[in-house]
Amino acid sequence: MSEETVTVNKKGQFTIPARFRKQFRIQEGTKLLVTQDEYVMTVRRVPEFDDLLGMHSGKIDRKEILEELDQMRKQDRY
Repeated sequence: MSEETVTVNKKGQFTIPARFRKQFRIQEGTKLLVTQDEYVMTVRRVPEFDDLLGMHSGKIDRKEILEELDQMRKQDRY
């Protein structure tokens, strides 16, 4: 488990350390989900469409999957 201390500013904001931003591909505009369970707060990156397609693995091309979805819609197979 990796951890790092951050400081909350007067607006309730804190900076996510660079190594975590890089590891989880967090950049300006990235959506995060904050949940609370008892005394633990968890921050998770909300997957984007490309993440769900496997784009970052290099195995699936976005254009190909969108074309396939269009074909399925035309055939009412979705």
